[in-house]
Amino acid sequence: MHAFGACAYLRWETEDGDYKTRFVAAKSRVAPLKPLTVPRLELQAAVLASRLYKTIVEQLTMEIDDVILFTDSMIALSWVRSKARNFKTFIATRVGEIQSNTDPSKWRHISGVDNIADVLSRGLKASELNGSWQHGSDYLQQSRSDWPEEVKVLTNLPDVEKERRHEKTVLAVGLSCDLIDYERFSSWRKLVRVATLVLKFVKKLKARRGKQENETSKGMTPAELEEGERYIIRDVQKGMESRIKKGELKSLSPFIDDYRVIRVGGRIDKAMTSFEHKHPALLPYGHHVSKLITRHVHEMSHSGVAATMAKIRLKYWILRGHKLIKTLKYRCTKCRAFLQKTETQEMAQLPRERLAPNTPPFHFTSCDYFGPLTVRVGRNKTSKHYGVIFTCLNTRAVHLELAVDCSAMEFMQVLRRFFAVRGQPASILSDNGTQFVGTERELRKMTEGLSNEELQDFCAERGTVWRFTTPGAPHQNGCAEALVKSCKHALKKAIGEQVLAPFELLTCLAEVANLVNQRPIGRLSTDPDDGGYISPNDMLLGRASGNVAQGPFLETRNPRHRVELVQRIVDSFWQRWTRDVLPLLTPRRKWNVHRRNVRVDDIVMFADANSVRSKWTIARIIEVFPGDDGKVRNVKVKTMNSEYRRPITKIAVIYPAEGYED
Repeated sequence: MHAFGACAYLRWETEDGDYKTRFVAAKSRVAPLKPLTVPRLELQAAVLASRLYKTIVEQLTMEIDDVILFTDSMIALSWVRSKARNFKTFIATRVGEIQSNTDPSKWRHISGVDNIADVLSRGLKASELNGSWQHGSDYLQQSRSDWPEEVKVLTNLPDVEKERRHEKTVLAVGLSCDLIDYERFSSWRKLVRVATLVLKFVKKLKARRGKQENETSKGMTPAELEEGERYIIRDVQKGMESRIKKGELKSLSPFIDDYRVIRVGGRIDKAMTSFEHKHPALLPYGHHVSKLITRHVHEMSHSGVAATMAKIRLKYWILRGHKLIKTLKYRCTKCRAFLQKTETQEMAQLPRERLAPNTPPFHFTSCDYFGPLTVRVGRNKTSKHYGVIFTCLNTRAVHLELAVDCSAMEFMQVLRRFFAVRGQPASILSDNGTQFVGTERELRKMTEGLSNEELQDFCAERGTVWRFTTPGAPHQNGCAEALVKSCKHALKKAIGEQVLAPFELLTCLAEVANLVNQRPIGRLSTDPDDGGYISPNDMLLGRASGNVAQGPFLETRNPRHRVELVQRIVDSFWQRWTRDVLPLLTPRRKWNVHRRNVRVDDIVMFADANSVRSKWTIARIIEVFPGDDGKVRNVKVKTMNSEYRRPITKIAVIYPAEGYED
């Protein structure tokens, strides 16, 4: 067979009830050089016929009611009627194309004598083209009822089976139904009792089937509970037999006892203790029963890892037990509530106010109260006053004032004195003290009715923005808190146990502020070419100390020279600040590890400074406040009575919202 092909005809019914056919198209191909079997060449012809049919249908404008495709190969017809994936690649590819182009049910068998397409492989003279080649087989011009009967397709032909893909069974997976579903239990004691009841029920059914008397009691005896526990252990140990045969657990010398329970061998057979203690039952690490036993022992006393492991090994030897105990202890809500380890997060980026060179002193200010300080107001009468610290967030300069009390109106007087001496800052940072909140509210009320011009007169050029830290977060106002310690230390050394009058104390506070402003704020260089250290007084006074500056001074009447001198002093300060101070702000001294972000619906212990640790309130997070970097450091929690906004350093998560993944 050196060629194969396909031809197509149109058949229609006339008004007289007769049928006529006409030739439409034909296609032939030369057989490939690589020898193919005759059935494969017949299949190639069927592929060519399906392509020819698809092309005619796409190009023909008239509607076709039905289509019939003929082949004289029973083997090729069997392939076309079967599933393509059951055969080898050569057959499967071509059968798939035929089934995508045509309907497999439209294919029929035709005898070789009646198959007109055979002339494509045998050849035909030109004088014979007007015969059957033009009109097709004779029975095509007859009614369908007069056609030859359709032959039944045979699927078990030898050539068909030869091309069939034979799959080898590598692994047989069977679905087994366990007697008890361990995953449905969360308590070891309940699982043992259920297993005992199931075994008693099975015994009762067996006794009824054998027509024997059932002597089981209504309750559960210790022996029955022990039998139920042994059944669970044996069922859990089924997957460990292969590991023992491979020698993976040879260090434990496992053996099987009389109850078919795998136990640890070891070298302590002569120990004066129980058999279960000398030879505990061996259990796998990841099984749910191992977790139930570990949780049961841990919840008896909520002890540590070592103590829990010692108690478990009185009866069981769980592989990698320490890791399992650590995981369960970490997830234990009672242990987390008892430890009450507060949350931390990676330290945030410094705000723009801390990194603003070439700004005037106290342009960005932080303030705080400290004290009380005892003062003498009469011969035998004393009173409590308070110190108020203002610090510049860039130059770290300090300004100290004295307040009579902690009221908002008194702080407004302090604030007016500070504005008069240092000028009005662009922003003020403080904690949520009542005096600060009240002052901010009073200033807001005072400026509500002012016009833009009057507001600019009151708040200098840009106005003062007051920002509050989160309640209970003194570290968010760390610039002022750190300098409070230095000022109180210097004040303690200056006055000791003496009780001063208010103005004497105010004078002492001013001198303490000057001393603190003489401290170095950058690195101390050992190179003599670098000059002296940089201090806040370099910006406030033009020199590090408050002593009278030594001459000689440039004598000139040109005021521009003096302005240029002051400007050079300021430029020199900020150049040295950029060189010596700014690099010290780069590293994170603490909180340098990224932690899990707390989420809404986390259950937490709310830290209260007025209660002991064991009495902290349970709360739920209802809102989070992520920073610019997406990390949450402030949250709003809801307790039984009210809602609070707190930093994450004041909460301890005892159960996360997403739960724990096994």
